[in-house]
Parts: sequence; C-alpha cells; structure tokens
Amino acid sequence: MKLSMASIALLCASSMGGGRRVTTVQAFTRSFGKRAALVDPTKPPTRGALRRMRPHPSRNASLKEKCASFPGYHDGAIKTTMLRSTTENQSETTTTTEEEDVRSLFPNAGRNVFDLPPRMRFAPSPTGSLHVGGARTALYNWLVAKKGQLEFDKEAEDGGFVLRVEDTDLARSTKESEDSVLADLTWLGLTWDEGPDTPLAKYGPYRQSERATLYSKCAKALIDENKAYPCFCTPDELDAMKARMEAEGVPPRYDGTWRDADPDLVASKIAAGDPYTVRFKVPPGSRVVIDDAVRG
Repeated sequence: MKLSMASIALLCASSMGGGRRVTTVQAFTRSFGKRAALVDPTKPPTRGALRRMRPHPSRNASLKEKCASFPGYHDGAIKTTMLRSTTENQSETTTTTEEEDVRSLFPNAGRNVFDLPPRMRFAPSPTGSLHVGGARTALYNWLVAKKGQLEFDKEAEDGGFVLRVEDTDLARSTKESEDSVLADLTWLGLTWDEGPDTPLAKYGPYRQSERATLYSKCAKALIDENKAYPCFCTPDELDAMKARMEAEGVPPRYDGTWRDADPDLVASKIAAGDPYTVRFKVPPGSRVVIDDAVRG
C-alpha cells in the first residue's frame, strides 16, 4: 500500500490515538480502484452544475425593445420631443446609386450578430515589432473565428480571422515593420483568412491607407443625410478653444463652430480645397444608446 507524504505525517501524528490510526490512514490513502462518479449520469444536473453559457441573443432584442420604449427613440438616439417632431416632418429622401453603393459596404447592417459567423479583426500598427499584448488579442480573435467556422459550417463563408494593417500613422509606418508583424503571427500559427496578402478577397483592401476612397464615400453619405458635417477649424483654433474652456473650469469639448454653418460658406471652402474633418451631427439633448454584442 502506497502512502502520500500527507498520509505518513498524519499517521505519525495519530500514533498516540489508538484505534483511530487506521481510520486516519484510510482517509488519506490514495485509492487505486474505480473512482465513483461525482455526478449521477441518470439524473439531470442541478442548476449549480450547469456551465455558464454566453448571453442568449434575446438579451440584445430585449435591450432594443427597452430602448424603443423611451419617448423619441430614433436610430439609436433618444431625442427631445421638439427634435422628434421635427424629424417626423422631414420627407424621405430618394435613394441614389451612390447611397446604395455605401450600403453595400455593410451587408450585415441590422442583423443579429449572434446569427452570423464570427468575423474577427486584428489590426496591428506597422510602427514596430508585434507586442505581446497584441499577440494575446490576436490569439483570442483567432480562437473565436475558428470556433465559429466549425459551428456555422457552410454558413461561415463570410466569417473568419481578418488581418487589417492599421497604417494610418504614415510618418512612422514602414513595410519592414509590417513584414515583421506578419512573420511573427505566422510563427505563432495565427494564420489569417483575409489580409494584405489577399488583395482580391471580398472585403479588401486590407491596409487602412488603401481604404481612403471607401471611407470618403461613407463620410459624404453621412453629410448628405445631415448626420455629419465638415469642420474647418485649424489645430491652432482647437488648441485655443481647449485652453479657453480649461481656464473657465469646464471640461474641454468642441463648441460646434461649424455645426450649423452657412451651407454656401461650407460649399465654397470645400471647392477651394480647404482641409476639414468630419464630425457627427448629434442632436442637442440626445442620449446615444450603443447595443454591444459583448458588453450589452
């Protein structure tokens, strides 16, 4: 009979305990017989024995229903009664070919993400070597993508692990860093289904610097739909705006200088080629609700 170190120690300690010595040894002796089942397979498992499952898709549906119960809920925003009445009086715009092209970029818009195969993206920045934190993120995304491909089988055509190079920092991004990151991911075995080396794939290109035309179309569509506006503030003007608000003791934020600017002035500056950024035109008094598949 073999005894563990704990059994020998307890045996020695209980040597003065008379008849209890054998009981102590039996309690800590490793059994080599058939181990009894911890759970009776003939009985249904108790609630505590059930493995926690991921949130049911209905959780998202209930969130949307709950948000829709707020007065003035529209397109993910809770608007004031005045803004809602204004929105209701607006006539529907005719869908143009360009708008249809923009919508074609989002084939899954409005669909429940739990009904779709996971499409996981990893977007490394080619400004240096792959960081261990980036490798960790890539691993998690790769695992979820591969699990989804197994679960959805034939429906998993649009799912997978997507690699998109985040080379927006043109001053620091280099081809050498990009090649280094791709080599490190390959060495880790995290192969991708779509990436910069598959330029003819369905949703390419896969470098941010090569997707400017697509983003310009989306930005123009938002401006045409009055959901965004061009801002011509210079960096110096924004710095002065921030300094003024800090001096006043209020949290710095954009003051909406160009939000409701004269359309003719805006058109003339665009025609002149003046640089601008695109800002969302969130209605005043709005409450934005985001339905996140992971965080709710």
